[in-house]
Amino acid sequence: MSTEERIMDSTQQDEICSLSAQDREDTPMKWSWLRKHLILIQCSFLAVCPGFTSSILIPGTNAVALELGIPQQKATYFIAVHVLFLGLAPFFWIACMKAYGRRPILITSTLLSCFAALGGGFAKKYGGLMTARVFQSFGISAGFVLPGVIVVDIFSEEQRGRKNGIWAQMVSIGAPLGGVIGGPVVRYAGWQWTLWLTAIMNAVQSIAFILTCPETSYRHRTSGNAELRLQQVLEPFLILQAPHIVFVAFAYGVTFAIVSVGLATIVPIALEKIYGFGAVAQGLFFLGPLVGALIGEQLAGPGSDWVMKRERGNATVGDVGGTAQRLERRLIVGLPGFLIAVAGILIFGLTLQYRTHWMGPCMGFAVANFGLQMVTTPSKTYCVDCLPSQSGSVLQLINTVRQIIAFTVPFWSPNLVEHLGYGLGYGIEAIILAAFSVGCVLVLCWGGLWRNKRSIKGLEDTS
Repeated sequence: MSTEERIMDSTQQDEICSLSAQDREDTPMKWSWLRKHLILIQCSFLAVCPGFTSSILIPGTNAVALELGIPQQKATYFIAVHVLFLGLAPFFWIACMKAYGRRPILITSTLLSCFAALGGGFAKKYGGLMTARVFQSFGISAGFVLPGVIVVDIFSEEQRGRKNGIWAQMVSIGAPLGGVIGGPVVRYAGWQWTLWLTAIMNAVQSIAFILTCPETSYRHRTSGNAELRLQQVLEPFLILQAPHIVFVAFAYGVTFAIVSVGLATIVPIALEKIYGFGAVAQGLFFLGPLVGALIGEQLAGPGSDWVMKRERGNATVGDVGGTAQRLERRLIVGLPGFLIAVAGILIFGLTLQYRTHWMGPCMGFAVANFGLQMVTTPSKTYCVDCLPSQSGSVLQLINTVRQIIAFTVPFWSPNLVEHLGYGLGYGIEAIILAAFSVGCVLVLCWGGLWRNKRSIKGLEDTS
């Protein structure tokens, strides 16, 4: 079972059992193939948007800095603040989703992102554009949490693995795809159109949700709205009591921050300075990490599932707990990803330092993204396996750690490589990544003991 498919799974089963026979005939799982896959397509499109809207402005960083009269590094803060709120805002959307259902959040979140992006395109001052990016990020952040919940609503357990793979893959390609498209848009239409294009996308999504996406929650289809409770917002913080989850969350979060955000924010500065690349070339540069992410996911997901299937096969009949006692084995698949990510960062930094052909840093970016994807799936899946009845809160904790760490990177990474050089600067970042990856090794060795000995106080069981 993949990471996102467990979100609210046990709750869904309770809701199904509480329905009358007539209601069960109209449950979302019994909808037609066409209807369910139309919703899946829309969810996949939504899953692309957080990363896409974050990175599409990157090739326009220099143009924004020139037009607003600000330093280039300050212009990268428009990316940083977007990344920060992608991590914080889902706390709000998760609570609202549990209280009011999926459909209202789908429509409200995309409309908020639409109007914010539209206003950002007309901004003439730094403060105006920054405000627009905050609200745009707040709205589109729902794309990190809603697709997985909806897949559980409408597909049976036997179908969810493949269906989750579709939208999860879209999450992975969102950021590099935004960079690829953003380059030509900035070059031929202006940086404002990167925002107006996302506004158009969100408007189309909102209309599609209104016309073709009904409520998929069993509870809200039959019983109406529930109470919005503070406990629903605080649950992810309570999971900080679990060291095995915290170590993995920080190892993955630092890897994401340095690879995805750290390398991406230097692209418009370094490529223009060293290779004279304009916006179009900078955008096409993201084809490397796009390919790396696609290939990495093809190995990470099946690889971690193969390990756990092997564990189940090796479990004896008298083995109490069976595979549950060896959940940490899944992390084995992610460990090579850390080494690959470190190698990619070093290749990226050294090739920039010695001004090799542009293919050098592009390959380094691709290799680092490949490693990141190898880390992502096993890390998330392991954490959810530890607390399956609180899947949504676990994923939100991981998301928050990742995005907050990523938010800080544009504030120190460009300064680091400017003062120490690309080679030494990214060498230090590679060491930081390697140091945090040790957390996964510790969990691999002692995670089972921590899981069995430590309880999480105050956490409600939603099973």
